[in-house]
Formats: sequence, structure tokens, C-alpha cells
Amino acid sequence: MSFKQLAETIERDAGVSSKVITAANSPFYRQWQEISDIQRLLVVLGIRSVRTIAINSAVQQFFNQLSKQAGRALDEIWWQSLLCAQVTKALADLTTYRSPDEAYLAGLLHSLGQLALLQAFPDEYGTLLEQGLSGESLVKAEIEKFDYSSPQIGSHMIESWDLQSFLTDAVLYQHEPAENILDCSHLVKLVNLASQLSDKTEKPDNESLARADSLFGLNQTIVEGLVQEARQKASNAAQSLGISLASEKTDKQAQKQQQALAERVKQAALLGGGLEPMPETPDMVATMQQIQRDFDLLFGIQQICYLLQDQASKTLRPVSPTAQSNELLEEIAISTESDRSLAAAAFNRGSVCYSEDDENLSLMSVVDRQLARFLNQESLLYLPLNSHHSRFGLIAVGINASQWESLSGQKQLLTLFAGEAADLLQRQRNMLSQQQQMIEDERSSFHLEARKIVHEVNNPLGIINNYLHILGMKLGEDNQVVEELDIIKEEIARVGKIILRIRDIPDELEQQVKSVDINQLVQDLHKLFQSSLFTMHNITAELDLDSNLPSLDSQRGHVKQILTNLIKNAVEAMPEGGKLGIETRANAYINGKEHIEIQIIDNGPGIEKEIMDQLFTPVTTTKDSSHSGLGLTIVKNLVDELSGSINCTSNSGSGTRFQLYLPRTG
Repeated sequence: MSFKQLAETIERDAGVSSKVITAANSPFYRQWQEISDIQRLLVVLGIRSVRTIAINSAVQQFFNQLSKQAGRALDEIWWQSLLCAQVTKALADLTTYRSPDEAYLAGLLHSLGQLALLQAFPDEYGTLLEQGLSGESLVKAEIEKFDYSSPQIGSHMIESWDLQSFLTDAVLYQHEPAENILDCSHLVKLVNLASQLSDKTEKPDNESLARADSLFGLNQTIVEGLVQEARQKASNAAQSLGISLASEKTDKQAQKQQQALAERVKQAALLGGGLEPMPETPDMVATMQQIQRDFDLLFGIQQICYLLQDQASKTLRPVSPTAQSNELLEEIAISTESDRSLAAAAFNRGSVCYSEDDENLSLMSVVDRQLARFLNQESLLYLPLNSHHSRFGLIAVGINASQWESLSGQKQLLTLFAGEAADLLQRQRNMLSQQQQMIEDERSSFHLEARKIVHEVNNPLGIINNYLHILGMKLGEDNQVVEELDIIKEEIARVGKIILRIRDIPDELEQQVKSVDINQLVQDLHKLFQSSLFTMHNITAELDLDSNLPSLDSQRGHVKQILTNLIKNAVEAMPEGGKLGIETRANAYINGKEHIEIQIIDNGPGIEKEIMDQLFTPVTTTKDSSHSGLGLTIVKNLVDELSGSINCTSNSGSGTRFQLYLPRTG
């Protein structure tokens, strides 16, 4: 569907048109006089936002009918719904769920039953919510007072829509214990975890962290970073609509806003995640890919690349986020100190430049022709990436004469699109910086004390495990006391898992790119598992670490999650015990570039060929795992974020070897 056809389709739906216009003219987007031209507004919002507006329109009737007496309780329910939607979407992306939009909608509707109760019993249910109950405690109170719980009511309402989806079950079982849903559909587990993580507490508690580990094998670092980012997005969306969070309002303010609150919440439900058209993680490559997809949807052109400014060298360097390799582009550096190329002239002018215009023909240089050939076109269109605060570079568009004929009349829209793209890149940078600062400030205050606790507990825990093992051997398998010893070992294993989560607290900000000592990280994990996982499963672990291994500019939390999942996989693949090897190597070359190599080797039964063919896809597992085979999917996603690669070799009956390659330069 072309840009024009999309605009015409939306214009035929008065409801969707009004929502698009409302969104684009909200304080978050408006930078000019109020406008109502649908084509221009689509550029302002972006395709992702328009799609989210359409998805969320199903929520309108429920928010629109709420009593004005709902007041503060309604505000709190909306905040929890918006936050849960953001968390569910982030988890869906991380675990490669087939439909992130469906996950977002499920999170948004998880409190639908609460809205129905608030509408039917505004005073009684409002009073109940004021008690600060949540989760299972709130469900029990609802059943005691109204005979039904909000998840039951919400799932019944969704069931009436006759959807071909597990959305009904996701809402119904959102408070079910984790062990009861291990074999359920992906969507049920996503909403179950997200509803716990989006509860009223600022930070995930031990129960929520244990649930994240049980359902998806996620550690504390990953979970807390994901929740913080989701909270920031939900907060920005609410503030852009003028909705104060319940915790920030005084009684007097709440009273003044009471009459207008129902309409505001209705608008917020309609706009939902569309208020912040950003990738779900602070990733510049993902942002550029999103911009490229939107450009294709809006203008019907796929051949583009970016020329990003390198301020230090005063050059423009090409980047293509969709190309299989950027090696050829990396050899190009276009000087901006003079207009010796059309690219430099377009950057310095800050205006749209088409290579076949008479005034530009003389400026076409060899490097411009190289870019055109890379984009498989004879002509180029340069769009300046100018935000309100800085210049990023250009979008280089490969274009032919017929395409330019249809686009030449849309220079204003092209300029507007490029400006919005530049603002998106700037907001992406700001989001990354804010996220890093927030996590660093929060964790630096208590990481030292937590590490002391880990150190103090680990030593006696290992001693207890060893003595229990020796005692069990002395008593013999037939002794009736052995069963009690097994119970003690299980409880010690639980303590070990809690310590593992505590140990996830980093020395510094683990999510930010910084120097990571891989050998030290491997040694830390070895010590941690030696006193718990290895001992309990009769695993002999050996390290072979390259002393020349350099520190990496990488994300420590991601690397730790990857190694943790691979080690756990190896251990669980050897239920009768076995040998586990962890090796590092300083010099490995992938596509001519320097990498470091980490190997995880086990002598277990190996992986069957049919499983090897889909090893990194969801729901594939080589063991009876409570994580439904998502561990390796998460590993692959995290490796991709680190610009690394991972291989696996295995033969049935002769063990498995995972080879992880990480670039030596950040």
C-alpha cells in the first residue's frame, strides 16, 4: 500500500482520522500550528504509531463509559495498564514472540476487569483499591466482595469478541503461580510475568525475579533494565497527555481534574504506545531500520543508506542497517569541508538535493556514483538529517526518473520526514543516556553491600554442600535419612539461585558499553556455580582462559546473561553428571575482523539433528526445561545486540560445543 493509499484509507474512517489528528496535535508532537492534513500527519506520527492507534481503538468503548466518580482509581488503573503493555511488548521482543503488537494489546487489557468493576461499583471498588492491594491479594478481596475476580471478568469480556488468540487466557491466568503455566502458550507467560513486573513497586521484588527466571531464564540485570525502560516510556506517554501519575497528585489537584479525567484516559487508551514511536531498546541500528521501513511504507522506495557525520574528522560515513555487510561502505569517507561532492553540498546546504537537477549535475563526483551503484540506481536523492539541535548527516536514496517524477511534488513531505527521522535519532540518543544514568544512580548506592553478602554466604554454602555430599555417601543410598538430606540440598539450591540474582548486581552500570574483563567474569560465574549448580548435579568444571584476552567495550549484563544461559543449558543436558569446559581465546577472525572467542563444551548426550536445525528458535529444547526452550533464543537476541555471532556443533552421543564470538572493538 502506497503512502497516498494509506492516507485515503484512514480518511475514510472518521474515528481513526480523529485519533490520528489528536495524536499529532498533542504537546508531544506539535511543533507548529494545529494541522489536519492526513498525509502530513502520517509523516509526523510514523507508521508504527498509526498502527498502534488502530490496535488500541478497541479499548475506547470501555474507557469512554466510565463514571466521572472514578477519579484517582481510574488514573491508577490506566497507569498500570500502560506500564504492563510496555513491559509485555519488551518481553515479547526479547523472547521473539511472533506478534509483539498482540502482546502489547494483551498487556493493555490485563486490567479490563478492573475497569468493569469500577464502572459497575465506583464507590465500593474505588474504596477497595484505596487499600493498596495488588496481585493475588486484590483478586481474593474481589472474589470475597463481588463473587468474581477482575481477571475472570476481563477474560469473559474478551472471550465475547471471538478472537483466534490466547488473549483471553492471558488475562485470566495473569496471577497464576509460575509453576502452573510452564507449559502454557507464550502469550500467557508474557502477561503473567509482565503483570507482576508492572505492579506498584518501583523495583521487581524477589518473587518477580524468581518468576522471570522460571518462565524465561532472565537474570536480575536484564529484568530491571527492561522494567526501568518501560516505566520511562509509560511515564513520558502519560505526561504528554497531561495525565499526572496518581502518586504525584495532591487531593486538591485530583479534585480539580476529576471531571476531565475520563476523557483524558480515553484519549490515552486510544493513543497508547503510539505516543513514543521509538524502537523498544536504545539501539541506533534498530532506529535506522525503523526509519527505513517507514520510508518504504510512506514513499514506496527501499534503496536507502545513511551518511552519518563524524565530527572529529569532518566526514560523512555511509551506513546501511539492512546490508549483509558494510565492509565496502566502511572504506568511504566523504569530506564536508568543501562542496567537492554532491553529498557534501547537500549536507552543507541542509536542503533536499536530486542528482539530476541541472544545478547539481556538475557536483556529482565519483563517490556519489559509488553510492548510487551500491543502491542499484543511476540517480541519488539526498535528504538532510537536521534536528532542532544538531545535524546528523544525510539519507541517501537510490532513485530512478519515474520515482522522482512521483516524488518531486512532495519535497515538503520529504523534508518533514527527514526532520522527524533526525529528531527520532536524537531522542534515541537521549533515551540511551537517560537510561544509563538512571540505572547507574540507582545501583551504585547498594552494590557494594550486596557483594559483601554474596561473599559471606557463598563460603559456608559451599562447605555445607560438600559435607552433605560426604554424609550421604557415608550413610548409603538405602538409609532412610537420605531423603531428608535431599530436601536440605533442594533448599540449599534455592538459596544458591537467590545468591545468583544478588550477584547480578553490577559493580557499575552493566547495561552501558564499558570495559568488561571476560576472564574475570567467567571466573566469577565458575565460583558462583561451583557452590551450587555444579555440586548439586555432579559436574566437573574446568577453565582454560587465555591470559592475553583483552577487555572488551561491551555490555557486561548481556555477556553475563549469555554465559549463564549456556552454562545452565550444558548442566541440564547432563542429568547424570559430566564434564563442562569453559575456554577463551584472544584472537579469532570473523569476516576479516578481530574477535575474542568463548567456548562452552560439555560431554553430554549431544543434540539431535532435527533440533540442531532450529536451535535458536523459540520452543525448541534439548531437555525438560521450564523455560520452554527460550534460553537459546534469548542468547541469540543478546548476541545480535552485541554485534557478535554464535555457533554450535554437536553429535548425538558425543557432547556439544557452543562457540561465542564477540568483536574486540566496541
